[in-house]
Amino acid sequence: MKIRNLAALTAIALGLASGGSVLAQPREGSLYRVTTQVEMVGLPFKMPDQTTEVCGPKDHTSEKMVPHDENCSITDFEVEGNTSRYTLVCTGEAELTAKGEFEQLGGDAYRGKMNMVGTSGGQSIEMNMRFEGKRIGACEYSPPA
Repeated sequence: MKIRNLAALTAIALGLASGGSVLAQPREGSLYRVTTQVEMVGLPFKMPDQTTEVCGPKDHTSEKMVPHDENCSITDFEVEGNTSRYTLVCTGEAELTAKGEFEQLGGDAYRGKMNMVGTSGGQSIEMNMRFEGKRIGACEYSPPA
């Protein structure tokens, strides 16, 4: 896989795990410190873990907890107990489908995983992600429009 494609996919993966939303009416949210581990299947080296701070919704059982951009849509979102499961389908330069889940760990933390498969630049890719978030404060959350 070309390094350029790897960098683009890593950016997508970290964006999906860490948030980022289009500006809309701000609401009080929760500020999380999120650590993400990304594994590109077939890549001969381990990618370094990434830690970012993310503003998310207060409602932990919402599909708004699954960050995505305008090229992706969430399908099959379901909540069972403390665990939410979803499918994320992305189109555009990268055609990707992800199956993921996250588990609420009390009121101030979560952890999850996601498996993403598809193509980018005409090449097949598979990526596995694990992430953990810990609430560190409050923030102004702008939900996707």
